[in-house]
Amino acid sequence: MIDKNVYLVKNIIMNKSKIFLIFLLLRFFSYSYWEWTPQTKKWINPKYVVQDTPKEQFEYAEQFRKNGEIETSIREHKKLLKHYPKSEYAASSCFILGNIYKEKGDYKKAFDYYQKIVEEYPSSSLVISAIKVQSEIAERNLKSGRRLFSGLFKNTEEKAEFMNKVIENSPYDIEAVNRMFKLANFYYELKEYDKSIEVLDKIIKNFSETTYEEEAKFLKIKYSVNSIPEASLDTDIIEDIKQQINEFLIEYPESRFKNEVKNIEITLNNKEAEKYYQIARYYEKAGKKKSAIYYYKKLITLFPDTKYGKIANEKISKGM
Repeated sequence: MIDKNVYLVKNIIMNKSKIFLIFLLLRFFSYSYWEWTPQTKKWINPKYVVQDTPKEQFEYAEQFRKNGEIETSIREHKKLLKHYPKSEYAASSCFILGNIYKEKGDYKKAFDYYQKIVEEYPSSSLVISAIKVQSEIAERNLKSGRRLFSGLFKNTEEKAEFMNKVIENSPYDIEAVNRMFKLANFYYELKEYDKSIEVLDKIIKNFSETTYEEEAKFLKIKYSVNSIPEASLDTDIIEDIKQQINEFLIEYPESRFKNEVKNIEITLNNKEAEKYYQIARYYEKAGKKKSAIYYYKKLITLFPDTKYGKIANEKISKGM
């Protein structure tokens, strides 16, 4: 009886072991694809196999791409970057991955792979091409109202991040200045005047004694005027811009922006006259007649041809 029980127990244990082994094998084969290789006499998972040389790995990855097996091609190019990061094929794999993700509509990943070329393979002949495609992505990103980027970027800085990085990658080439102007205009349209002017200052610094410097100085005047808060009574801001105008007209007497700058000057005079008028009215309402008269007279002296100068003249003539 005892022997029979022992036999039963052993049988149960053996059966459980077999079941457990079968379970492990099923899990082993269901979660991964494995192949038997006669050469090594081992089971291998192609997902983790790397070709013997970077050239073979690159060609292997490209064969999948040519056959339309894009996801597999992505995997194989990433393996090249992981196992052969210093090879002559690494930059090419980065560029191809960038192109693939760009075509898939994943612009962030695409941009990052192009950036990897700039940062990790600066001597590669693909650097210029990578920056060019980055610029295309950045410009597309700056354009507002595009469904393509709807909900993808949370704020202004995220929208401008790409273009700032492209400018940083190549700050002095002929295309850089055009990118800077586009970035400055982007900030301007969103009423981020300080950031817009900051970009223009970089153009003035990096491209001095060029027509770009002239245009940047003109735009700085234009953007500065629009940055003046309506409710502010601070006339120092206006005086600073008027100083910029005087310097501009002296430096560029035949500028193509001359008439626009003069019109801006007229607008500024009206703005400044309005500020003085508001100050004078404040003192008048507060019953401080002497202070009010002081600012009304200042209006008459500085801005006689503006509507506020003419109002001030009438008030003084009538003794307020």
